[in-house]
Amino acid sequence: HDRLAFECHTMLCGRSVPVVSVFFGLCLALTLVPSLAYVYPCTHKSSSGDFYDLSPLTKCDLSGYTVGSGGGDDQFQVNICQEVDDCGGQEAVCQADYFKAGLASQGSFSDLPGGGKGLVLTYGGGDGAGCPHPRTSIFTFNCDPAATTPVFTYLGEKPQCTYSFQVRSSVACPVQQAPQRQVCPINVWLVPHTHDDVGWLQTIDGYYQSAVKHILDTVVAALVANPSRKFMYVEQAFFWRWWTDPNTSDTQRSQLKTLVQNGQFEFVLGGWTMPDEACTTFGAEVDQLTLGHQFIYNTFNFRPTKGWQIDPFGASSVTPTLSKLAGFDVQLIDRTTNKGEMEANQRLQFVWQGSPSLGKKSEIFGEVMGGGANGYCDWFFSFDFEKDPVNSGNVAQYATTFVNMVNARKGWYKTPNILAQWGCDFAFQNATPMFNSMDKLVAQLQATQDTTHVFVKYATLSEYWQAVFQAVNNNFGDFPVNIGGDFFDYDDSLWWSGYFTSRVQLKGIVRRGEATARAMETLYSIGRASGVAPDTSGTAANQLTPLRLANADATHHDGVTGTSVPEVVSMYENDILNGAQAAGTLGAGVLSAFLGQKTLGGEVAAGPALTTSVDALLNFKNGTIPLVLYNSLGWTRHDIINLPINRNDVRVYDAANRPVVFQVNQNFDVDEFNVTSTYRLFFQASLPALSYVTYFVVSGSSDPEAIPVSEVWAGLEDTTISNNVLAVTLSSSTGRISNVINKVDGVAVDLDLDIARYISLHSGAYAFTPKGNAAPLSAQQPKTTIVKGPIVTEIYQEFVCDGSASSFIKQSIRIVQANASADVQGALCVHFKLGVLPSHHEIVSVVRSSVQSAGVFATDSNGFEMQQRKYVYDLGIQGNYFPMVYAAYIRDRHSQVALIAERSHGAASLVPGELECMVHRNPDMGDGFGPGLTDTDIVRPALRVLVSAPSSVGLHRHSYLHNFPVQAFVAPSVQSVSTFTSAYTSSGQFMAADLPSNVHLLSFTYLQTNQFIIRLTHLFAVDEDESLAVPVTVDLSKLFPKMQVKTITETTLSATKQIVGPAPSQVVLSPKEIRTFVVTF
Repeated sequence: HDRLAFECHTMLCGRSVPVVSVFFGLCLALTLVPSLAYVYPCTHKSSSGDFYDLSPLTKCDLSGYTVGSGGGDDQFQVNICQEVDDCGGQEAVCQADYFKAGLASQGSFSDLPGGGKGLVLTYGGGDGAGCPHPRTSIFTFNCDPAATTPVFTYLGEKPQCTYSFQVRSSVACPVQQAPQRQVCPINVWLVPHTHDDVGWLQTIDGYYQSAVKHILDTVVAALVANPSRKFMYVEQAFFWRWWTDPNTSDTQRSQLKTLVQNGQFEFVLGGWTMPDEACTTFGAEVDQLTLGHQFIYNTFNFRPTKGWQIDPFGASSVTPTLSKLAGFDVQLIDRTTNKGEMEANQRLQFVWQGSPSLGKKSEIFGEVMGGGANGYCDWFFSFDFEKDPVNSGNVAQYATTFVNMVNARKGWYKTPNILAQWGCDFAFQNATPMFNSMDKLVAQLQATQDTTHVFVKYATLSEYWQAVFQAVNNNFGDFPVNIGGDFFDYDDSLWWSGYFTSRVQLKGIVRRGEATARAMETLYSIGRASGVAPDTSGTAANQLTPLRLANADATHHDGVTGTSVPEVVSMYENDILNGAQAAGTLGAGVLSAFLGQKTLGGEVAAGPALTTSVDALLNFKNGTIPLVLYNSLGWTRHDIINLPINRNDVRVYDAANRPVVFQVNQNFDVDEFNVTSTYRLFFQASLPALSYVTYFVVSGSSDPEAIPVSEVWAGLEDTTISNNVLAVTLSSSTGRISNVINKVDGVAVDLDLDIARYISLHSGAYAFTPKGNAAPLSAQQPKTTIVKGPIVTEIYQEFVCDGSASSFIKQSIRIVQANASADVQGALCVHFKLGVLPSHHEIVSVVRSSVQSAGVFATDSNGFEMQQRKYVYDLGIQGNYFPMVYAAYIRDRHSQVALIAERSHGAASLVPGELECMVHRNPDMGDGFGPGLTDTDIVRPALRVLVSAPSSVGLHRHSYLHNFPVQAFVAPSVQSVSTFTSAYTSSGQFMAADLPSNVHLLSFTYLQTNQFIIRLTHLFAVDEDESLAVPVTVDLSKLFPKMQVKTITETTLSATKQIVGPAPSQVVLSPKEIRTFVVTF
């Protein structure tokens, strides 16, 4: 019976009433026996002894039949022995205007009046509005052997609110004996799993030693002992540790390979972690997925095809896009708001199209796990086998509980397939006794399946989805469609919008680690592919591994989110910083090789000993210090370089020994990763696409114009500061910016750049729950110091908070004065120094403007695509906060105000014309969902404020310039500029020309031997810009002129599977497209 139930053919089925929902599904024909207490709803025995069975007419997908025409009162949706989904409840009949004309639960059969071959089905209990009685529908069925397809006719309304129909059908012909009952079994796919957090209450190694090692050791033994058992695993950060652990035996590894091959052990998702979806960039998600997939493919020749994001706190619209590009066909998620509504309306399963721009290319089948807030643990928590193992005395009760759970859930789905995900956090630490109890329960359920109609078997996730797809014949037209939608915010009694900002320092380190990894990966790949730094032994590449792993670890949904205990937060931070140092040392070595190369293909002399340390500037005595600047982006950039220095009697020169305009400011201690220094050195650098350029800091002579005097602003009158793009007014009445004019765009916006504070009520690491609206810090104006120089004008402000003796909030607004590009002149660069915050304080940077935004604003989804948001009053402040990874904006027809971030924050627009960003928080309490949050760090985040005409051009460009800064390497001091330039190649460009301004080089990563992964992405969405949101062509064969391309193979996102068809060198990128290539040089 078990085999038959899971392999019988697909057919339409009905079931008993009253009813909640119905399924397409696998059906098992059983002979009616009197002892079976189950009355089939669509059978009738007439007074003459004839039997009728109308079940073949039941529309089990609830689509119903359309009867009548013209809409309104004369058109109906009807079903037989079942409700109609479009009617919105348990109605079997409804009018086109949605009046209920009969409930399925009140259907009753009777003989045809006056005898004859046929019968009558009456539905009562409809709406009573405007009627003398509840609306009623009467169907008269007439036997017509030729009508193999039923013919429905609406006869009219008589008497009032009673609707009559005639149905001619071969199914309405009587038979002389009891009909075969069609019983639709519910197929339950029991999928054992564990969810292993890559850091949370313990470090990664702590969890591995205390739990995960035991899970994998005992699961392998349990599966080997019983071939019917199955298991799925997700987090490769742990699996890799187990696989490479010297204590894991070769026998275990061999057994595991066999289990993967025979389908007992399945890798699902397969990334390094189960990443957060609010605070991560899409580039970081791609990297960690690639890291995991490459390990699985190279070790097991296996490619995961199912997504499993069941513990992140909300779900991003980027998830289905990346999943589809990685070769997945399904994405499961869990933590969502309004799950009960989805269950009641059969919307747990849906077609999910992540990007409107990509359309079908980003479309995947999605499922939200039903059940409680932790749906992925529901089944496991309902059966405590560890305390009460299954035995002969309790197995029947356990089976009854299981069947009751199935029957409670079967109405949530459109097919008769239910996933029973059996596991939870760090489950199966002693797998054998757990499986022994599960074996007994499964045996009991299979022994009673003919009476319960619940068919259970161990399964992998792929087997479950295969059954779902077969049940609908791969036709998903009846499932709801979600286009471009996400699942933020997440509400679990409190709104989980605090973690968008929690642990600001960690979030900054994570973003800097990502930028460093991309820069050094690209630099290493160029060195190796060009032969300048060949690394034939492969040992140099190992210097990238610590940062790769640390960055991947931090994508975990208790990593970058800041929701772990302090010990684990420190682990993430230290691992990234140490990894970045090793990667920087590698990058310095590669650049040194290029500096030492005088001619391509010629001898490579020893280059200078570069370092990423700024100690040379801090200990600068005499001489000339070369600064080798590296631009990892595929566009020319004109940036303001900002470095710490301990003397102001210096000058700056380029490699042609020409003076460079510079500025030395007092150090206001607002720059990220600040080191103790007396001054900050500013100068403008121009770097071609993917290049390095050397500048020189020379001691011993000063330039009075480059050493501006800091002046305390008296605030007696408004002050305007201008450059070629902006005119910024500082108000004497508030002490803050009051107006910004973009002279290039012709846009003027009243703009108040302020700082305010929320007082925590029930906030924690996860939740943001303030006592009320954000309040001003103080009635006092900030103490303002203005420094005007040839490079930047710096407005430094200290805010004094009411009730605080000292200022714990400082900000510096920098306006570029140099004759630079609009990239740097068109932004207000705001740097903060925040902390130590008092308890229960959550600090926001607020932009109040004259923009008529009408309660609509936008934040980016993982830095990939902008997501429009609308203020909803009923959700309160905290329910209207959304993750901002790169950017957020408000706009109207004429103007736009945008924020660009270099780490993730929460952002909101709570009042039209306002945009606020939470920049630091110290609730100093818990929210009941895990570790509390006490954050006493002094943090230095930075924002760019853009005022312009409505456009996405600046958003995208500034997002990448801000998040992938110029990397600075310092060479040992030399006697003069010419000493260095005569010995070394002081500049070099690795790309033939700039990439198109709508294309980003997402990855240039070493894969193996002479193979490299190159990813290109289109920055713009459809209709985002008239000239840039269009297809664009890039010639891969000509992109890197110093490297000869031998082969190009297009692959899935994680580079594990070739996409069928030739891969031409001419690559066409449509809006928002990401394309991945394995290139051999």
